[in-house]
Amino acid sequence: MKKLLPLFLTLILLACAAGCDLRPDRLVAIDPPDMPVTAVPSATPEGWTTPEPAETDEVVTTPTPAPTPEVYVPASVEEAISVYEATPLDYESVTREAEQPIEPIPEPRYTMGADGIYRSSESANDNQAIIMLTGDLMCQTRQQEVAKTSRGYSFNGSFAYVKDIFATADLVVGNLEATLCESAPYMAELIEVEGRPHLNAPATFLEALRYAGYDMVVMSNNHNIDTGVRGIYDTLDRVDEYRLIHTGLFRNEAECRYTVVNVDGINIGFMSYATYFNHKEEHLTSEGVRVLLNPYSKEIVARDVAAVKAAGAEYVIVYIHWGVEYMNEPEEQQYIWAQELADAGVDYIIGSHPHALQPYDILTAADGRQVPIVYSMGNFVSHQEKVVTKDTLILRIVIEKTEDGRVYLANEGYISCRVFKTFFGKDYAVVPVVTPYNGGIYSQYFGPAYDRITQIMGDKIAALGSL
Repeated sequence: MKKLLPLFLTLILLACAAGCDLRPDRLVAIDPPDMPVTAVPSATPEGWTTPEPAETDEVVTTPTPAPTPEVYVPASVEEAISVYEATPLDYESVTREAEQPIEPIPEPRYTMGADGIYRSSESANDNQAIIMLTGDLMCQTRQQEVAKTSRGYSFNGSFAYVKDIFATADLVVGNLEATLCESAPYMAELIEVEGRPHLNAPATFLEALRYAGYDMVVMSNNHNIDTGVRGIYDTLDRVDEYRLIHTGLFRNEAECRYTVVNVDGINIGFMSYATYFNHKEEHLTSEGVRVLLNPYSKEIVARDVAAVKAAGAEYVIVYIHWGVEYMNEPEEQQYIWAQELADAGVDYIIGSHPHALQPYDILTAADGRQVPIVYSMGNFVSHQEKVVTKDTLILRIVIEKTEDGRVYLANEGYISCRVFKTFFGKDYAVVPVVTPYNGGIYSQYFGPAYDRITQIMGDKIAALGSL
């Protein structure tokens, strides 16, 4: 019985980690180079103790874990602010009517089932999942200025040239790098707060994402706290209103730290982490950082991978916000974190934050798995003007499941694109630079963009299409 006791406890711990009520009992520190230390939770559930081995001949009984305290869920946004916010950010609130979508919000392809897994009404269940992933979806000053109309803000034109491409995917995912808080100034009204860019946007930016064909957004990034706790709640409310799947930003500790989507019969798990929050985490309490955000740590990822697999995920994709802005080469710390992610059991790693493309590579995990990574996907849409911020791509991966249940990456490649300030009347438009994906249109900028993108990405992944 003594020998079985540690095994028994281990099984209990794994079962606990599979749920969404994960209550850490201590804090560890994230300390990336040239970045602030951010408090994050450990992987150990609260209330667990390991009993000493029995010293007598008495029968050893199985220990009972301490009851898990009831998960705290704030009753209102005001209550959440009182618990999770230490100090308000330095801007004046705005009074305005809520932005309304110009067109009715369409029904989503994916809805959550009773088991917490999202499934598509269009699924062929043929065990072949075609997934398209993109980089940063930004909504900045000049984008907002040109999008403003008498009926509201319309950003649809940015995605007019990629909409048909996304329609060929079973799932489309991007990194939403903006808050959507109507009581805070939009970026077109206030560019910076406390010396940092203030990425707050009209909620109708989400209308454009639904128009484009996005099914899901990941949300952990350095602008999460730009509009405080109220902004976090408002942003999540609006993402829910526009019926987008999401992960990486949370209202309370009852919400799962991962999302599982069944894509044509294959359960794909998604997580989203950030290594940096623009120093604005100082405006949150330690509880606010722990509950609302998703700071990266090796321990957190190990916990979440175990939990998402216990929840049914057969393949795990992680977005991570990291690196140095405007650089086409990763910094050393990204290589370290990438290996930690692979060793934790992640199957595909997507980087964001540098606003520039960074290379594709394949890592060997501790268990021997081959783990693809794109160190940075760059901006997918933004108002930024540096050449390095305009080159982008659509990553297309195909995941398949064999008859015996083995899930694997069957194919992958990318479609080279470029962001144009104006393209045939469309403002801040993302345009594929290769045929057959651009419909045969031409620009003198296509060739140089394609050369830059393919050189950065390297020869380990296929460039789809041609000039």
